[in-house]
Amino acid sequence: MYQALDMSMHKMTPASGEAWIGYSLKITQHRLRQRLEAELAGTGVSAAQNAVLLAIGSNPRISNASLARAAFVTPQSMQGMLVTLERDGFILRTPHPDHGRIIMTELTVKGKAAAEAGAMASEAVERLMLAGLTNDEAKLLGELLQRCAEALEGSRLPLR
Repeated sequence: MYQALDMSMHKMTPASGEAWIGYSLKITQHRLRQRLEAELAGTGVSAAQNAVLLAIGSNPRISNASLARAAFVTPQSMQGMLVTLERDGFILRTPHPDHGRIIMTELTVKGKAAAEAGAMASEAVERLMLAGLTNDEAKLLGELLQRCAEALEGSRLPLR
């Protein structure tokens, strides 16, 4: 089990000598993102833009705030991303016919093609990441990570 940690240490390992799970998770996430960016290079969109296209494809009435959460960016960054995606011909944004403040966003033909290619790239990278695990291990990993995320969601526990 993990021992109490001295947060002033410069090494990213606890006193027991075992690797921090959070650090291993961050390394995995970083490598996953690098690989996904490489796979998406031919589509003309980044991993964050891919997440936005997939979210819009699933729900054309999705809010900008929900899109920002899907892409792990701020609402301000999302606005800039939507402007870029529209300028580059991946999405079309039009005012709602009945509600002037609501902007509807839909994928163009180019956007649908990029989203489809992005979904295939994402699936391929995930298969690669999980290649060393059995199906049961992959399922368990997903469940455990979900439980970890839920434990941190809204947690108000002191960090010390």
